[in-house]
Amino acid sequence: MFVRPVVLSLLCLVGATAKAALRIDGQIDEPQWREAQVFRDFKRTQPYTLDTASVVTEARLLSTPEGIAFAFRCEQPASIARVKPFTPRDRIRNADRVNVMIDFDADGKTGYNFTVSLSDSIEDAIITDENQFSTDWDADWQHAVQEDAEGWSAEILLPWTIASMRASGTPTRDVAVYVDRVTAARNERSAVPTAFYGNPVFLSAFQRVTIPQYRAQILDFFPYVSALYDLKHPGSEFRAGADLFWKPSGDFQLTATVNPDFGQVESDELVVNFDAIETYYSDKRPFFTENQALFDLRSAPDGVLLYTRRVGAASDDGSGRAADITAALKLNGTAGNVKYGAFLAEEDDEAGRRFAAGRLLYTFGESSIGALVTSVDRPALDRQADVLANDWRWQIAPSLRLEGQLLLSQIDQSGATSKDSGGVLRLTATPSENLQHTAILTHLGDALDFNDAGYMPRNNLNRAYWESSYTRNDLPADAATAAVTWRALGMYRANDDGDRLNSYGYLTRNAEFRAGGTYFLELRVDSAGYDDQIARGNGKVWRGPRQWLFSEYESARRGKWQYSLGAWVFEEGVNGRAFQLESGISYSVSDRLSIDGEFNPRWSRDWLIWLDGDRLASYRRTQWATALNINWFPKARHELRAKLQWFAVDAHDATAYRITDRGGLARAGEAEDFSVNNFGLQLRYRYELAPQSELYLVYSRGGYEERDRRDDSAELFVDALSLRDADQFLAKLRYRF
Repeated sequence: MFVRPVVLSLLCLVGATAKAALRIDGQIDEPQWREAQVFRDFKRTQPYTLDTASVVTEARLLSTPEGIAFAFRCEQPASIARVKPFTPRDRIRNADRVNVMIDFDADGKTGYNFTVSLSDSIEDAIITDENQFSTDWDADWQHAVQEDAEGWSAEILLPWTIASMRASGTPTRDVAVYVDRVTAARNERSAVPTAFYGNPVFLSAFQRVTIPQYRAQILDFFPYVSALYDLKHPGSEFRAGADLFWKPSGDFQLTATVNPDFGQVESDELVVNFDAIETYYSDKRPFFTENQALFDLRSAPDGVLLYTRRVGAASDDGSGRAADITAALKLNGTAGNVKYGAFLAEEDDEAGRRFAAGRLLYTFGESSIGALVTSVDRPALDRQADVLANDWRWQIAPSLRLEGQLLLSQIDQSGATSKDSGGVLRLTATPSENLQHTAILTHLGDALDFNDAGYMPRNNLNRAYWESSYTRNDLPADAATAAVTWRALGMYRANDDGDRLNSYGYLTRNAEFRAGGTYFLELRVDSAGYDDQIARGNGKVWRGPRQWLFSEYESARRGKWQYSLGAWVFEEGVNGRAFQLESGISYSVSDRLSIDGEFNPRWSRDWLIWLDGDRLASYRRTQWATALNINWFPKARHELRAKLQWFAVDAHDATAYRITDRGGLARAGEAEDFSVNNFGLQLRYRYELAPQSELYLVYSRGGYEERDRRDDSAELFVDALSLRDADQFLAKLRYRF
């Protein structure tokens, strides 16, 4: 419904490429640009009014031997404030910016997002499952910005080797593109075509364009050296290794690494997890993010078939240390309409795991069928885990799509074999630009297990899910609200044992204001049902009906300030309520220095958690979750970041319970008060020697502590500053040849 083919004039473009190569400087003054494909009909998608944008934007697309080039001319008179903070890569939040999103194979499977802000800060991301963005990937591409009295201009050049592309040897290729512009002072996004990333169909709605194609190849070698000095236990550790990226064409790309340094200079968020489901972390390690989109197969609810953080995770020897990796290899390629990939990694010691994965995907039009196989050998556990996933997509009509997955697992451990299966069926309907529906049926068998190579929140689940959303954007022109989106969701859940689990439904309302800013309201109701995860396999607990209410206001940027303020009222225990404040604020001292923070305290009268065996306890809880970030860019290619996080829990006045035969809770005395303190500080300096060549100097300190007593909040914070499980300095140099 959104897609309409556009064919470029090949004669004009071939003539243009015979001229001098484009100079990516933000000027848009080369004569080739006059012969490019032009996009002028920008419509507002934030707020979702779909009317003509309030500011004029023109985008151009041009195919060159060096790559696919885009240019933007953005009119912005003095009456509209220009918001241009310098930001770290992949952290643009509120700034004037432009986006290029492109699906190089025009099949709706994988897209790539490239963002350039008015300060020439950048983001890049991979788009899968229509609207799932991952900014873990960092690519090599050119960009530049120029500013003048009437507005500003941006140029982008995407090399032909930036991603795997099928049929890279043909004279032309079909791509699908989307371009947009964000005017931060007005909280306005305008785009061509009129697709919105929050809708269930986004990637497939890109506009098809036929362009000339050019062959290209690269061979990049990335050696690194790092030195770590431990300040708590004085001593040094030195490491060296290398990555190799070979891309002889778009049809075949190979990535290899030897003795890799998989320690991240990006610190993870502090999380203290009392739930039965493990915390999911993204992966910024370069080897795993390069050409990873083909392997990024996800399964409802929230599963990932190949979760790369498993490689180099805590060793199977039980020491708790991160496993070292000997080597890893990954290749991607295409043959006709078939995409293929292979992934291998081996850890370095007697307990080291061996990971293998293979992927095939056959596409025809906007439909596809594929398979992913993963295998993990864990000798320390005498365990072999193999998983097969079959995925398919059938584009029944432009506004109707059916997708499915079949999942099979086989686990061999200590002479015993466990096999099981699962499946997912998803129907997506988009009757109009304002109305969307999604229905999902899920079955995950009791013994289905893809956690060795993947991330699986749970198995033993049968789920029926329905979601509908409707946007009203025909409000009066003098109304303060520009658009309102209503979203309704219902979910029924049960397990294979015949137990009815807590099901829920919720209704949300999101209002977008003409002056900028949004107001979000959510009401959720959980039905009575069993919680079969809270006791970690030691019984199931019957939970009564519960209600949740959430409200949040996010402001437009006001001068140098922007803030958000929200509140939760919900139930997380036996019969008491909890309240949580969610707040965030950002302040731009200047374009080169910014400060942002979060403050999210929680007060609960009834917090039910697992203790051990079939014992649970309900606590009164005070919880503090805070974060502070300072980003300073003293000059070009220099970046200094300070990141501080504090997470603390004070749990007291507990009532202990044991689980009865029918899932009830019987009082079982008292449980001890406890407190948890978690603190992290990172100071990081980054100097960009050249594209993808960087020097890092990083100081990190932090710690975790549990106490069998109650501590007040002030005492917890003071004590957090003295936590010192880790205190170290890291220097790392990675250079591209």
